[in-house]
Amino acid sequence: MPASEIKSGESTEPPSSSEPPLSQGEAHVGSPPQPPDTAPAKPQAADAPFRAAWPWVLCVIGLDYLSTLAYQPSVAFGAAGRLAPLVTVLVACITLGFALPIYCYIAGRSPHGGGSTALLERVISGWFGKLLLLVLLAFGAVDLVFTRTFSTAAAAEHLTFNPHPEWQQSLDAATRQGESLRRELPDWAKQRTEGVWHRQTIVSLIILVLSTVTGLIFFKGYTKNFVRLAVLTVLFYLAMTLVVVGSGGVYLVEHPQLVNAWWSDVWAGNWKPGVAAKPSGDWGALLGACVPLLPALCLGLSGFELTLMAMPLVRGRKDDNPEKPRAVIRNTRLLLTLAAVTMSAYLLTSTLVTTVLIPPGAQEVNGQAKFRSLAYLAHGGTLSDGSSATAMNAAFGLNFGTVYDFATVAILALAGLSFALTLSSWIPPYLNRLGMEFSWSVKLGVLAYLFLALKFALIAYYAADLDAHRAAYLTAVLALFSFAALATTVDVWQRRTARNLPKVVRVPPVFLLAFATFTACAISVAWSRPVGAVMASAFVALVLVLSIISRAWRSTEPRFESFEFADKVSAHEWERLTAANLPILVPLRPGKHDLKAKEIEMRTRHRIPGTLPIMFVLAEVADPSDFNQRPLIRIVREEGRVVIHITRCCSVAHAVAAAAIDLAKTGGVPEVHFGWSVENPVTANLHFVLFGIGNVPWMVHTLIRRADVPEDRKPHVVVA
Repeated sequence: MPASEIKSGESTEPPSSSEPPLSQGEAHVGSPPQPPDTAPAKPQAADAPFRAAWPWVLCVIGLDYLSTLAYQPSVAFGAAGRLAPLVTVLVACITLGFALPIYCYIAGRSPHGGGSTALLERVISGWFGKLLLLVLLAFGAVDLVFTRTFSTAAAAEHLTFNPHPEWQQSLDAATRQGESLRRELPDWAKQRTEGVWHRQTIVSLIILVLSTVTGLIFFKGYTKNFVRLAVLTVLFYLAMTLVVVGSGGVYLVEHPQLVNAWWSDVWAGNWKPGVAAKPSGDWGALLGACVPLLPALCLGLSGFELTLMAMPLVRGRKDDNPEKPRAVIRNTRLLLTLAAVTMSAYLLTSTLVTTVLIPPGAQEVNGQAKFRSLAYLAHGGTLSDGSSATAMNAAFGLNFGTVYDFATVAILALAGLSFALTLSSWIPPYLNRLGMEFSWSVKLGVLAYLFLALKFALIAYYAADLDAHRAAYLTAVLALFSFAALATTVDVWQRRTARNLPKVVRVPPVFLLAFATFTACAISVAWSRPVGAVMASAFVALVLVLSIISRAWRSTEPRFESFEFADKVSAHEWERLTAANLPILVPLRPGKHDLKAKEIEMRTRHRIPGTLPIMFVLAEVADPSDFNQRPLIRIVREEGRVVIHITRCCSVAHAVAAAAIDLAKTGGVPEVHFGWSVENPVTANLHFVLFGIGNVPWMVHTLIRRADVPEDRKPHVVVA
């Protein structure tokens, strides 16, 4: 193994070549192996990944996070009515008090782009951890899909109801022509496509196609061109929105009677049209009315997970430690804070302006302010006092509103595309832990195409029902926050437990409150609209079935990446063993052994001459739920005999086979000697699949026989 791959600082220089190996001379006992350095090596300048200054990365995050402004004020009014500004205050408090501390913590603990997924995988291992990770990935997949579909449908809402006369005439003509073509279909097809040729469905599909083609042609991940486009789009959209919201705020200052009328309605309980008044009486009752409405408004939190997925984009300092890049962490926390403060300010002001200034009836009618309340004001719609929105700003009207519509469509289309770009770096690597990643599927991009097909299907099915998209999207967002809070809480508990701190201070209350809040909100949304939870459950069931099949199918693959060594002595001795004439490897079960008695037994039963050295191999399973492994080797002398300790295995058979094959590269071909096992064959196979310790002799023989090495270099397996 190259010296650059050996963990430094753990031993002295290797002995000179004149010194005898451990099997023939004095012993070198290594220290217990430490966890390997899993941080990626610092790249050379020639192949360094693209990075950008954190304000530009903030704009990439803003595609998803800040695009929520396009529909959040309308969603807030639809859920809370005249209470929407007060409930939005709670959303801002949760953003700054819960979400921001959680993700700032995760940024420090997972600085290489894994987010809460990587942290959860690290703090909860084994099959239970894999199951939790699978559930998290399921909601992440739902989030990926419905971020795209909901953003596309919301963009279509703005285009479909843009009041430009020529545009509306073109839409009407296209709708009539499409409907006439549909009527010429066979009867069975005509019945099944009834209502499919809907204006918003067609516009949504066109937007999805155009954004997908744009992404395939021009963008290969987060490139410099994509970042530039994100910066221009986000800054232009925020500037346009600031004009609308700022004009509304100035108008409210000049007309305080509108704010007084709104507050009178709130205090009197006139919260939604058509709903009986419920007088508040006091602040406690008003708070009690707002809290149950909170889950429906939590879409305003969407975007934090994408921030941590995009951390590799953030530029740090040249002297940053690759394992813990402090400048990258600091800049990420800075952009998280600025994004949270900016979004909270925009949400509070836009919700107040739209709730007070737009007549309640217009907020419930498609084509007016429903799902496009800010665009309604930009187009000069009628205000609650009967005047036109042009009284707020003389520039408002058809032209300004059309420009605002196109700015909104641009940021919404890119929001879905930016989240889709995280697919290749988020879900597939974790599916590989379950043994599902086939090389051909990665090369062909099968998973990406499956997700794309699902998006088209959902657009065709749900395009006219934005509430269905929103419910699934909201469930996924809240579930991701719940898992982030869980990972943070467990990590803090484990770290502080290791320091023997009192139990009362092991977990900050803010993390526990955040976990309870996000979990309760997620359950509330899933209970009322279960479409997101159902899709996540289907994803989990499908992945479990496919992972079981694929792990069984791929059980005879090497599942081996490379060996690492606990110290330089072990690496040096391993090189000597590869040159030995005929090493005899005897695997041992974990536990205490009388090595002298074991050697006598093996030499007697297997008729091994005393002139041939025996080396014992002790392989210990770490996490059998992992599929691939990178074992750690430590070579020591115990009771005067050489013992090769192999740790960090996910399968004993794969580790022993990999060691035997590696030792056969240059010197004599080794033999691997086993004793007969009295274990039931069915039990042995189950132990191999679940715990990585069963059926070892047969699996080692099979793995060696199928290894891609010359026949004369394949080790022999002897069972007696």
